[in-house]
Amino acid sequence: MIKNRSGLTILEALVVMTVSIVLLWIVIPVSMVRLGWKEAGAMVVTEGDKAPEYQGEPLSLDVLKPRVDDLQKPRVLPDSQFVPRAPNTPPKKNPLE
Repeated sequence: MIKNRSGLTILEALVVMTVSIVLLWIVIPVSMVRLGWKEAGAMVVTEGDKAPEYQGEPLSLDVLKPRVDDLQKPRVLPDSQFVPRAPNTPPKKNPLE
């Protein structure tokens, strides 16, 4: 078979890539979960779960109101600068003619 620059045949290179993908995508995450590096399913909600009751002070209703009225509206002044008109463009021709 033809060898490339690294000395592996094409079939051997494909086998090495396949093994690398299997290690990266399957073996390493599974081993991390088994060894306790990841807490798999820690955020999964089951049927009996309930959120803890909040014991602090409730929020005031003013916090939830929109603050649009607090914004100052900018004052618009009329423009005194001369703006030239756009040049006249010829009408578009029909491409079918």
